[in-house]
Amino acid sequence: MCKQQKAEAQLAGQKRQEAIPAAVADTSAEPDLTWDVLGLRVGRKTEIIALVAFMLSLGGVLWQVFNFARGAVVQLFPSDQIVLTTVEKLGKNYRSQDNNLALIATMAYSNEGDVGHNAIVRREYITMTFGDRTVEHRWYEFGSSDLKDGALEFKRDSEARPFPVNAASAISHETLFAAWEVDCGEGDKKCDPRGNFVQWDDFLAAAKANHKLVITTKAIVYPSTELTASCEIKLRQWEIDVLQTDQWLSATCSQPGAPAVLRVPLQGKSAK
Repeated sequence: MCKQQKAEAQLAGQKRQEAIPAAVADTSAEPDLTWDVLGLRVGRKTEIIALVAFMLSLGGVLWQVFNFARGAVVQLFPSDQIVLTTVEKLGKNYRSQDNNLALIATMAYSNEGDVGHNAIVRREYITMTFGDRTVEHRWYEFGSSDLKDGALEFKRDSEARPFPVNAASAISHETLFAAWEVDCGEGDKKCDPRGNFVQWDDFLAAAKANHKLVITTKAIVYPSTELTASCEIKLRQWEIDVLQTDQWLSATCSQPGAPAVLRVPLQGKSAK
């Protein structure tokens, strides 16, 4: 009898336990110990050093992607000085050649692109505006201008040819420019094929009338992107006198603005 009563008591106790409302909160459950970092769930117990390492690694990957997409970043700087001289002073190519204007300029480049993003300069030009006339000369030779026995001399290093501007570096050289005939279209009567050739006496007359020369250097970066930079020459009277007597002058060219900047994409249009 006693055993039966004990069994009944235990059964009643179990029923009373089952009757207790289940809505009582379980306070023993642990709170959420995670952080949401860029869509990733990171446990708060993770060491801070590991989290910092993860962020640095992610930042490094993003920086590499940015540099890869940016490509080469080439700058052409305005020339600090321009040598104004004549074909006769540098040496005529043939006996009957006219005594035309010749220009020598320092061409300086830099490439701020990441390692591996090199650029190639495929051609250089220089234009000069004096009075109401603008002429353009194309690269001819690389070398260095100097004085020898009081006379101007241009020491030739090589013929003008394409050259690289490597990433994270700078390069400069002197270029002797020469006039080239204008490719006039058929029936264009206003076009002068020899419009870029300037007789020295004509240049002197224009310089005396207007002492300001506007210089623009230009580079074509492969495949077909143009980069320009400008400077101005303000001739003083004594400099004009030197031009008349010595037929050459190393003139200071002031920079009115900042250097031109070109961002070369990874893929570009083909040169025409």
